[in-house]
Amino acid sequence: MMDAMRIVYLTGEHVYLRPLVLADKDSASAWHPGPFLMGAAQAEKVLKDEAAGGAARRLALVRSQTDEVVGSVKLTSHDGFRRCWVTFHMAPSMMDADALRAEALRLIVPWLRDQMEVMVVSVEVAADEMETIAAATELGMELNVRLREFVARAGCRVDRLIYQALNPRWEVKDA
Repeated sequence: MMDAMRIVYLTGEHVYLRPLVLADKDSASAWHPGPFLMGAAQAEKVLKDEAAGGAARRLALVRSQTDEVVGSVKLTSHDGFRRCWVTFHMAPSMMDADALRAEALRLIVPWLRDQMEVMVVSVEVAADEMETIAAATELGMELNVRLREFVARAGCRVDRLIYQALNPRWEVKDA
């Protein structure tokens, strides 16, 4: 069933993105951000509420080999997708979360910037997520904001970085 839901242009070697479906209610801790676990009934309500519309859309981040939901990507825009914020949530049990997030970023940014013609794509990254930072840099994203010691980690705090990709059609040379 899930093979039919793969979006060709959002499929990478190790991960793919797809819309969340009601069957994902059983793996809510993998895709729903929050400090507390969520039961299937509450997850179903959240899925229905998010499907009703609004300024944000959440996609499931799925491991290609096993079809396991390993996280989610939330796309938020309050201006008709001229500017888009990309927010990742990874399942707490993922040992390779940074690598999966980096691969997903490599799929999302070109799609939003080049195909959907979003003016600015922004993503928040913790300073210790080195593979995601490398992917952002590789995609031509610029580091524009550093919030000092914003992200809590076990025994320490790290900076939150905001990378942005400006659509080349909106760039003004020598301005």
